[in-house]
Amino acid sequence: MTMRPLISTLSLSFLLTSCMGVDTSDPKDSFKYWAGQMPPDSLQVINGQYWQSGHLTKEYILHLKLKPTEEWWNEYVKQNNLKRVRDNWTKPSDFPDWFRPSSASRVYSQGKRNGFNDSRYFRDSATGICYIYEIQL
Repeated sequence: MTMRPLISTLSLSFLLTSCMGVDTSDPKDSFKYWAGQMPPDSLQVINGQYWQSGHLTKEYILHLKLKPTEEWWNEYVKQNNLKRVRDNWTKPSDFPDWFRPSSASRVYSQGKRNGFNDSRYFRDSATGICYIYEIQL
């Protein structure tokens, strides 16, 4: 067997798998595709929805409802440079029915990107329930 057919087969396999998108409503799978690993045992993932395009640029939309520890949330806010915002963000109509942050939730954002307010992060300090809406297109 020559190396040329093996390399061609591997190249074709890579191209086919890299062009396949992802679309899941499984909470733990949604977290895994987004974070690159399964959620730790200390993180309760309640609901999730994740879509990723088949492009090599990793375009994705994530909706998560989770209950992290306070330490996990604080570290997440710090690592992602999230800032508390008080703008009048309107939830798009195509969100999952379960994505309903409480009116008491604190809202965070990474700021404006290309003139648009994109992703939003919500945390209800009384219940510890968090909602993450992250979009990269």
